[in-house]
Amino acid sequence: MKKETFNLVVRFLVGLALSLLICAGMIMTGKLGSDKPLLQQASGLKGTETVMTVDGEPVESWEYLYMVTYSAQNLSYYGVTDLSTQLGEGFTAADYVAQQAEAQVKQQAAVRKWAKDMGITLTEDDGATLQQQKEAYGEDLQKVLQINGLTEEQYDQLMSTTLLYNRLYAAYCTTDGALRPSDKDLLALAEEHSLMTADVLFISTAELDDAAKADAKALMGDYARQLSTADDKAAAFAALEAGENVTVLASNTYDGCDETTLAEDQVSDVIEDETGYYVALRRAVDLNAVAEMAFGEDLSARISGAQVEHNDSVYNAIDLTSFYARYTAGQQKLYAQLTAEQPQG
Repeated sequence: MKKETFNLVVRFLVGLALSLLICAGMIMTGKLGSDKPLLQQASGLKGTETVMTVDGEPVESWEYLYMVTYSAQNLSYYGVTDLSTQLGEGFTAADYVAQQAEAQVKQQAAVRKWAKDMGITLTEDDGATLQQQKEAYGEDLQKVLQINGLTEEQYDQLMSTTLLYNRLYAAYCTTDGALRPSDKDLLALAEEHSLMTADVLFISTAELDDAAKADAKALMGDYARQLSTADDKAAAFAALEAGENVTVLASNTYDGCDETTLAEDQVSDVIEDETGYYVALRRAVDLNAVAEMAFGEDLSARISGAQVEHNDSVYNAIDLTSFYARYTAGQQKLYAQLTAEQPQG
C-alpha cells in the first residue's frame, strides 16, 4: 500500500476521536428538547437496524448515518449543503456522501472484524483513555452527543474502534508484538519494495542560481568524501557540522529507492534531482518501519477485499437528501434553543 494511502486510513480512524469537537463550540448551558437521538429523529429509524454487513460484521443504521453526516459536513466546506446538488452527470452530492459513508463504515467494521479474529480486545488502560476523553467535555458531554445525534453508548463504540486500531497496530508493529511478521518476512518485504534506511543530507536548489547550485553541489561532494573516509561512518554523520541550509534526516526509511544498490554502511555520491542535492549513508534496514508498511498493506487489503452486503429493506429506504435536510434543521433548532437559553452577561 502506498504510504499516502496508509496515512489517510490512519488520519480517518484517529480523526474520529476529534470529529465531535466540530460542534462542541456550539454547546452552551440549557436544556435540550427531546431525548430521542437526532439521527433517529431525522431518519425515522431505531438506529439498531443492520444496514449492511462487512465480511459478516454488522453495521447498524446509526453508525452509517453518523458517517453520512460526517461526510456531508466535510462536503459543506466546499459550499455544498443540499445533497440533491448535481456534482456531475447523473451523480449527486447524496451519491458522493453515500460512497464516502460506506467507505468509512467499511474501514470501521474491517478493524473490528480483524481485532475479533485475532483475539485483540481493549484493556483497562483503554477504558481509562475513553473515560478521559469523555471527561474532557465536562458537564457538556450529553449536550455534545445530542447535538451530534449520538448516544453515549454509540460514542463509546466509535472511540473503541479507534482504540482497537491502536491495539492492532501495537500487536503488529512493536518488536515483541503478537502479530508481527518474522524478521525474514520483513526483510523480504523490504527488498520487494526497494526499501532503504539511510542517513541523508539534502540541500534544496529551488531558489538557487547556477553559481549557488555549483557551490551547493561542491559542498555536498565534500560531505560525501568526509563520510566515505571515516572509519565509523555513523558516528561521523552524527558529528557532522552541516551548514544552515543543509537538511539532516537521520535513520529515515524510504521506498522505491534506486539507491538500494548501496551496500550497508556505504556512502553515495552526490545525488541530484529536480528538488536538490542529496548524500545518503545506507544503514541497516529499520524493521520497525517495514512492519508499519506491512501493517498498512494488510489493513488496506482487508478493507478493499471486504465483502459488503446491504440489507436492502433498510439501506434502500434511506433518502439521504431528506435525511440530511431534517438532520441539519434539527441541529439548527437545538442551537437556537441553546442560544436563547444562554444567560446574558
